[in-house]
Amino acid sequence: MYDRICFAIFGSTNKVLKAEKTLKKNSIPFKLLPTPKKLAAYCDIAIVFNESKIIDVKNALDNANIKVKAYYIKEGEDYAQV
Repeated sequence: MYDRICFAIFGSTNKVLKAEKTLKKNSIPFKLLPTPKKLAAYCDIAIVFNESKIIDVKNALDNANIKVKAYYIKEGEDYAQV
């Protein structure tokens, strides 16, 4: 079984950069990628990670008081909010 891809979407590039710093500090693997057009209403950059890391990502960002607009899981060509 493989992990699905998750997206953390933020309200600003500044929040993405703070989240990047926090996830690096916590050794959580992720990538910065352009936000898919279907989700780009908030910010042009998203943090992308494996579904198996969603609890780690949420905990790290919550503990750092970084507000995430939404989390999505890619399902085929669509995205489901979690």
